[in-house]
Amino acid sequence: MTSPSANAPGTAREAAERNAQAVMAGNLAQIMADITPEALTQMMQMAAQAGGTSPAAMPNIQGYEITEVPSEGDGELFHVTFTSPQGHATLAATWKQVMGQWKITAVSLVSAEQVQE
Repeated sequence: MTSPSANAPGTAREAAERNAQAVMAGNLAQIMADITPEALTQMMQMAAQAGGTSPAAMPNIQGYEITEVPSEGDGELFHVTFTSPQGHATLAATWKQVMGQWKITAVSLVSAEQVQE
């Protein structure tokens, strides 16, 4: 039996933290590794819906906060709020084990607010 990679998170919370850090850093390779094709499609639709206040469109993300939310399905649900000088956006991300790795299997926009200038 092989031991898990040192970079492989052991819990959904650790995976969510790694993913949020990747979003802040603009690490597209890690973001893509963490998301299923279905969730990626949802993220693209969400970006269009949110205008300029989705994490994909927010420049200079300064921070994030992760809140675990009771989920009704078999995955683990987290609300992740990203903040930037332009505003903040909160996503709901469902994480599940897919072939031994934590992956985002569903994502939706909870809220998005732009800072009024």
